[in-house]
Amino acid sequence: MTAPTAAPPRVGVHIAEDIDYYAAPVGDEEIVAEERRHFADGTWSAYLLCTVVECPHCGHHYTTDALGGVVVDTTSLVDAIVWADDPSLADADDYLHEQIRDLIDTEQANPTPPTEWVPLPVP
Repeated sequence: MTAPTAAPPRVGVHIAEDIDYYAAPVGDEEIVAEERRHFADGTWSAYLLCTVVECPHCGHHYTTDALGGVVVDTTSLVDAIVWADDPSLADADDYLHEQIRDLIDTEQANPTPPTEWVPLPVP
């Protein structure tokens, strides 16, 4: 008799505000100026996107990768996890959702070994 195989971990992306991005603007001065105008009027924000896995055994959340300094339209998804099975991912075609799908696809195609998972900080 063989032991049952564990289900693959649930995969998603945690969205956090990237406060460090605002402190040290880098790059073309015109782009930085445009970003600052959008930050000031609240239409754009900088986010840190972390790939998240949910342990199939204990349900705890762990990070496996991070993409920082993503500047996109301001979203209400800050401090939320968007899971791979979220129906909104299929319909949305904005830059934020594109980045989320890319991170999820990368983790699903090449899963990070559990020994490399880092506990997701609780806000």
